[in-house]
Amino acid sequence: MKLDRSLLLLGALLAAAVVPVSAQSTVTTEREVGSPATTIETKTYIKDGKTVTDKVVTTTQQEREAVSKTYKTAIFVSNRAGKDYDDKVASLEDYVTGQVTDLGVSVISRETASNAVAKLDGAAANATDTALAQGASAVRLAQTLGADYLLQVTLTGFDTSARSIDAYGVQAVNVTDTLRVTYKILDGQTGASLTADTVKVSKLVQQSQTSVSAQFDVLDELLAAASKKVAASLKTRIGAGRIGTPAAAQGLVAVTIQTEAADLTIPDVRIGIENTVSISDSKFKVSPLSVTVEVDGVAVGSAPGDITVKPGLSKIRVTREGFKPWERTVNFMKGQKLTVALEMSDEGYARWKDSTGFLNGLKNGAKLTDGEVKILEGKAKALEQSGFKVNTTAAPAVNVNNNGYVNPNPGNNRDDRDGRSLFGF
Repeated sequence: MKLDRSLLLLGALLAAAVVPVSAQSTVTTEREVGSPATTIETKTYIKDGKTVTDKVVTTTQQEREAVSKTYKTAIFVSNRAGKDYDDKVASLEDYVTGQVTDLGVSVISRETASNAVAKLDGAAANATDTALAQGASAVRLAQTLGADYLLQVTLTGFDTSARSIDAYGVQAVNVTDTLRVTYKILDGQTGASLTADTVKVSKLVQQSQTSVSAQFDVLDELLAAASKKVAASLKTRIGAGRIGTPAAAQGLVAVTIQTEAADLTIPDVRIGIENTVSISDSKFKVSPLSVTVEVDGVAVGSAPGDITVKPGLSKIRVTREGFKPWERTVNFMKGQKLTVALEMSDEGYARWKDSTGFLNGLKNGAKLTDGEVKILEGKAKALEQSGFKVNTTAAPAVNVNNNGYVNPNPGNNRDDRDGRSLFGF
């Protein structure tokens, strides 16, 4: 059996919607039919006093059936041997790549994935991007990639021991360098460990009192040797059927997207029963409507509302005319509710001031004619139709009496009469 030729090699965890991914893991059966072989057997015996010879002709044809399983796997290389060896992670990546390629695996380097994500991001990385770069969720990355398995390779230790010897008048030092590398295969959906192994390689160098070999030259040799052992161990475990069928991938999930305008409010204007204007200290938040939502570069719906997406890490982009684009890396999950605070552009804010300018001339306690009230209500309605919603549901209950007095706690006062909000769409 052999691994799929689309193993994804990532030394650091990165949002991977931009990385090409191969087909799903498959099982292929090949049947080989050999050339027919004919044998002739003779048998001689006496029957009724006569010699009889029988010939038996046998034709055989061999058939051999081979099963080849492909694996779609993400690979993650890390260092736990100490910060002095952080710069050896790339070397270990290269050595493992070379050995795994002999198993029929095509590798995408972590630099390629990193550059692709940087181009998608455009602006500075947010907190989730930083967590990815630090290797926060290898399993989540595998889910995002659609990988069935995750191969984690770790540089776990590098030790050096020295022993002085004095033989026949010759003084020397025997230096032994030992490297340990651990790998494990995880289910790409559940994170469950399927198989694991630790390989150890050593090299003994005898040095005289005046000669010293470079430690890092030895380390590179040990990394190469350990990578061969990792590939050999992995091949053995695959042949033994230690890597079972991965768990079924999760289906699509529904996510609720709510929108609001950042730092943008509108005063609570109420009209009393006798057309008295009341402007309280309460402020209403404003939500832009008909907002376009894109996930991984594809428009999937509009907000506020629900969208259906693949669970896991994805790039989301929210846009609307008059506002600056909002972009993040989001870990989507079932039932998630996401509030997006959009910031107005300069042009959008100028249009907003024009649309709400009718409020500037209102005075607290002023009495309006029926015609003036109708005009105000029409302008408030036009604001809604321009793609905005004023959130009045969170405002406190307010009553307004005939004199325009605002009583925030009307209680059982029968002289108070409810005022209606100008923005009660």
